[in-house]
Order: sequence, then structure tokens, then C-alpha cells
Amino acid sequence: MIRNYFKIAWRNLRKDKSFTLINLIGLSTGFAITLLIVQYARFELSYENTHENADDIVRLTMDYFDGESVTTQDSETYSPLGPLMTNELTEVTNFTRAYQIGEPKVGVSIGDKLYTVDRTYAVDSSFFKLFTYPLIHGSEKGLFRQPNEVVLTKSTALKLFGREQVVGKTLNIYRDNWDIPFKVVGVVADSPANTHLKFDILLSYPTMLSGPMQKWFGEKEDNWNGNNTFTYVQLAPHTDYEKFTRSLASFSKKLEEEKKITNEAVIGQKIKDIHLYSKKTFEPEINGDARSVFFLLGVALLIIVSAFVNYINLATSKALDRAKEVGIRKVAGSSKTQLKIQFLTESLMVNFIAVLLAFVFILGGKHLFISISGLPETFALFGDPYFWILFIALFVTGVFVSGIYPALVLSSFKPVTVLKGSFSHSGKGVLLRKGLVVFQFTVTLILLIQTFTVKQQLDYLQTLDKGINPDQIIVTETPLNRNDETGNIFKQELLAQSYIDHVSVSETVPGQMGSEMATTPGISLAGTTERHYYNFYITQIDDGFIPLMGMQLLAGRNFDKNSTPEKNEIIVNEEAIRLWGLSDPQSAIDKQIEMWKQKWTIRGVLKNYNQESPKAPFIPIIHRFKNTSSEFTSIRFSGGRPEDHIKNVKNIYERVFPGTVFSYFFLDSNYEMQLKADKRFRNVFTVLAVLAIIIACLGLYGLASFTVLKRQKEIGIRKVIGASTSNVLLLLSKDFFRTVLVAVFLGVPVTYLFTRNWLSNFAMRIDMSWWLFALPVLLVFVLVVVAVGIKTLKIAITNPVKSLRTE
Repeated sequence: MIRNYFKIAWRNLRKDKSFTLINLIGLSTGFAITLLIVQYARFELSYENTHENADDIVRLTMDYFDGESVTTQDSETYSPLGPLMTNELTEVTNFTRAYQIGEPKVGVSIGDKLYTVDRTYAVDSSFFKLFTYPLIHGSEKGLFRQPNEVVLTKSTALKLFGREQVVGKTLNIYRDNWDIPFKVVGVVADSPANTHLKFDILLSYPTMLSGPMQKWFGEKEDNWNGNNTFTYVQLAPHTDYEKFTRSLASFSKKLEEEKKITNEAVIGQKIKDIHLYSKKTFEPEINGDARSVFFLLGVALLIIVSAFVNYINLATSKALDRAKEVGIRKVAGSSKTQLKIQFLTESLMVNFIAVLLAFVFILGGKHLFISISGLPETFALFGDPYFWILFIALFVTGVFVSGIYPALVLSSFKPVTVLKGSFSHSGKGVLLRKGLVVFQFTVTLILLIQTFTVKQQLDYLQTLDKGINPDQIIVTETPLNRNDETGNIFKQELLAQSYIDHVSVSETVPGQMGSEMATTPGISLAGTTERHYYNFYITQIDDGFIPLMGMQLLAGRNFDKNSTPEKNEIIVNEEAIRLWGLSDPQSAIDKQIEMWKQKWTIRGVLKNYNQESPKAPFIPIIHRFKNTSSEFTSIRFSGGRPEDHIKNVKNIYERVFPGTVFSYFFLDSNYEMQLKADKRFRNVFTVLAVLAIIIACLGLYGLASFTVLKRQKEIGIRKVIGASTSNVLLLLSKDFFRTVLVAVFLGVPVTYLFTRNWLSNFAMRIDMSWWLFALPVLLVFVLVVVAVGIKTLKIAITNPVKSLRTE
């Protein structure tokens, strides 16, 4: 009997190839997209799960206030905060600090070999108790109690020494003004991709409190002058987090009373919330966005539901063809249960083939999906048991959800009624089908509107006046062990080349996050008592920086050859003078500010420029003068082929800095990298939207087929009495147009709210013009006309006698 069910099911699927193909495309695409997006969301939501104590770990951050308003939310804190809080708050059982060295790179020397390493932190010995990083080599006993100890990740050990077991080896870590020997005391596994604080080298925190590093960084156990440290505390198990938050508020008031902080508050942040919910300054990496993740999950859900809706609509639209079959089977003695099993068997076969196709799609598209979604190359997919659980769950759900309604409808026909074809006029059946189509049109509208909005917003950011001209500029990092003399030789040799227009040295370049710049809160105009606790970003440039970047001076002058660091001259941007209460750039010239217990004179005011990206708001920037070698050397070419010029620059670099590997990046590409997450969202969303729209179109085609089949005798009569093809098309489209109007009333308000929320992420954003909504609505109407038109034309060119011969 079971074998017979499958034979008949297979025969029916082969008999109607076009409908079978439509169902397979819709279901397999829906399964594949849902599986990929759910796995992507699981990865984004899995941050910090590798740490055993993750539920009890809280990162301390600082909020700065100007009156009652929060001006800055900073992810870094003061170094004494962790030890003090552990002693004073009963909820806190342990702490660790992480102080980034180099921001972002340090130099490492082993003998005469030089390397650069990206992520280096000084941490307390308790770091390995809070965070789960088991040592592959070395012992935790007494770890990081002494200065000048380092722990390397496995990949860093292989990079530096060529092997994994390097405990007991020595190396030097250096920057501009210090060079310190360290002993390797441990090797740990590489930081997992799903953690916010990734590292390559860890060095013992006591190193910061003595010797050259203490002199350079000014770090000490009671240092309340600089907040440059990530601080994490571990709470006692089952701590009431609301109570802990109240304790932090009381603790902050006490610190303010003791003059340790001013207009600041200590804030707790669960580490599991950092990746998706934290938008604070000085984050160790660019975080994700919870709204985007959940929205993509919602789109995946809509896609799979649309695929199920298609199956239901297509199955019921074929009911006219199956009616006589059902009637004959019932007359021959088939029970309702047997008929239900027969139709569920067909659903099972279609869904089984669909999940196999989905698996093939995933296998072929995995690397493309990883590329456009930004997932790590090590992302586990097929090796994850949850993937297979979801795989099976989708298959079982698909069988019953897409198969149960058609099975119930088709098996309930009465033999006499079905031979008359009157079953299709069931009120409930028509209402359900229309409801399903309204759902699909609503989904289509939402996705179309959002796709247009995302594209327009990102295109708008590309056209904005950035305040700089990053074209034809390459940036090379000056070796960390250079001296001022060799750095200046490099600069002068570059300036002597005819293909180079400008050369500049600077601490930072546009496109770098503000977290890579020094900051100082509460800088004010000299002679005023008013203090505003905003974070001011401070960087050092030479006299060539402003012309090279194409920046516009609104008032005052640039630095020149006679400028020296000792003159305490600065150039600021519009945002800085705005915070000081000055509206006219000219009025700021020659005014003084108080910073670092010194007075500094404003010599120029720059037009605001986007330091981080066009997405971010303007930040107040203070430019100090530095005429000696610095971290970055920027080079603007005068024209020609950049590839040829880069070869020449490389030759000069390697001659001036022997033994150092030349590396560079294009400034415009680096600048655009800050929009990488948004472009990734656009790419993923566009792909999903296109697939969802295709599935919806297939469903629309199915319902159009159902409508035409149901009304083919009526169409035949109308043709006999003189109706034209356009008359028939309008007649059949009217019901769909009404359905679209219902979808418009449902979909447009929902999309408006989401779109407005998404656009709020951008400091510079487009207006929500009427055409962003009107154009998608028009496209949906066009889709209706096309889908209905295809079937109508087929019937219109058919001899009406064929549809009326049974009357």
C-alpha cells in the first residue's frame, strides 16, 4: 500500500512538471536561505559563549555628562577602577584589566628579524580566570605575577618562531620610544571569532607599572587621570543585576565625592551584550547590530512561509484537475484518511526533493554566503549539529504545513459535487487563499521598499562631501623602530619624485576609528569657568597633511615650515568650536584653550570632515603640529598608473628602511571599509529580497492560474459575446488589484516604521521620499498584470468552444 502511495505521487508530480518545478524552486530556495540565515544569526548571537563564566562577566564603561545629558559613552575606564570595585562591592568577586599597547600595532624583534603584531594587551593574571583561554603550553601557576612576561597565541608563535612550543623563548616588543625584552611563559589557542576582545599577544600588567613602559604610558595603580583600560569584573553567581546596577550608581557618586571622577558615571555592560548592542567609543572592534540580525531572521521566516504559501496556493489551484480523480477514488472505496495520506505523500516527496536541492545550493553557495555576510572562513556549517536539527525540522514542518491544508481540502470533496466543479466557491477556501496572497504581497512590498531604501542610503553616503579627497593617495606605515632622521629622509626622497604631489606624516589618517586617536574630555576655552565634558579627539600632523587630504580651511592658516611643537599651536574643526560655543570660525582664531594644564592657541579652523566614515557624526578634532617622523606616511600621486608609482615608492622604502617589509593601503579603500558592515547588510538583504520576490511571483502566478481555470467558462462566454483580450485581462486583474491595495495598507506603515528606525543609525541620511514607497507599489501592480496576463493570453487565444463544450 505504501509503495502504491509513492508510485501515484511520483506519477502526479511528473504529470504536472511546471507546477512541480515551481514548488521545488520555491521550497528549496526557502529551505536553503532559512538554514543559512539561522546559522548566521546563531553565530552573531553566540558571542562570548566560549567563556565558561560569560553569564557572570560584566564590562565596566564610563558615561560622561554635560548637565543631565550624556555626551559620551566610553568603553574604556580608569585602571584603578577594577581593584577598587572588587574591594568595595560585595557583588564583585574578581576583576581583570586589558590595556591595548600600540593602538593598533607593536613591533616584535627576535634577533635581527623584525615583525609587526596587531593586537597586544597588557592584562592582569586574573584574565585567565575570568576568560576561558586554556594554556596549550606553559603553566598558570604564578602566571603574569612578574613584569616582562608574555603569552602568545598559537598562530603568533608560529609566525614569530615557526613552531608552537616556545615557552622560555625571549623576544623584544618595541614602539617609537621604548624597546623591552620579554620572556614567553605560555601559548594559548587563537581567539575565537565570536569574541569582542581578540588578541595576538598578552603581556603581564606589572610591566606597565615599572621601567620604560611606566615612564612612557604613565600608568600607576592610583592613576585617575587617564581612562585607557578595558575593565571586566566577575559577579558572584546568581547576582541580582538590577541590584548591582544600583550599587554602581552609588559607587559612582562616592568616586565623584572623592574627586576621582567629575561628571562621570560607571556603567555595567554584560559581555554577551557587547557585540550586538554596544555602540560606545573606543570599542576594540566594530560591533554588529542586533536589529539587522533579527531583521534578516524575519526575512528568512517570511521567505520560508512564502514558499509554504506557494505550495498551498498551487496545490489548491490544481484542485479542479484533481477533482474527478478524487471523486472516482471515493466512488471506488477510498476513505478520507487514505486520500489525506495520498496528498501528504506528494507533499513529502516534494519537500524531500526540495531539501536535497537546498543542501546542494548550500554546498555550492557556502563560500559566497560567507563572503557577502562577513562570517569567518572557519565558520562551521555542516559540522554543527544544530544545522542538521534545523534541516530535519524544516523538512518535517514543510511536509505538514504545506501538505495538510491541500490534503484536507481535496479529501473532503463529495463525489457528486466535485464532478460539477463547485468546490472552489467555498467561502472559507476563497478567504484563506486571498489572505495568503495578501500576506505575500505585503512581504513583497516590505522587501521592495526596504531594498530601495538601503540602496539609496548607501548611494547617498557615497555622494556626500566628505570634507577630504581620498583619491590617488596611498598610505604606508612607517617602521616602528625608525628614528626621526630616517623617517625624514624617507619623506624628502618622496618629495623629490616628479610623480608625487604631496607627502605628509601623521599619527592617524581618515578612515581610522576614533578609538585609534587620543582623547581628552572637558577641554574648554581659556579664561572661562564653564566646563563641557565632551571627548575631544587629538592627533598630530605636519604642514603637508591639510593640502594632501584636500581639506578646507574656513579661517586662519595652516601650519608652516616655521611651526614647532613647542609653540603649542593647534588647528581645530567646526565641531570643536561649536562645542566651545563659537559659531563663527573667524572668531576662534588666536583664542586659547586649556588642555593638559597648558594653553594652546587656535591658528586655524577646518571644515568638518568625516574621520571615521560618512555614517558617523562629526567628532571634535584638535590637530597638533609634529614635524618629525610619525606612524603614517601619506602620498598623493600626481596622476598616471598608481601601480607603477607604488613600485618606485617600495624601492625607496626598502632602501631607507632595510630589513622592513613594505606594505601600504589606498586611502579611499580604507575609508570605505568603515561602511563594510552596511554594505554587507545591503548585499545579504538584496539577495534575500530578490529571492523572496521571485518566490512571491511564483505564488502570484499560481493564484492567477487558479483564477483563470476557475473562470475559463465565464471567459469563453464573454469572448463569444465580443469581449476583447484587454477586457478579460482587466476583469481578472481587478480582484488582484484590490488585494494589492489591502497589502499596501498593511505593508507601508510597517515598512515606514522599520525604515525610519534603520536610517536613525546614520548621522547623514536621506529623506523618506514618497517615491520610495510609490515605486515598489507600482512594481507590484506591474507584477500582477504580468502574472495574470500570461495566463489570460493563453486562455484568450484558445477557442472558446473548448471551454464551453461540456455545457
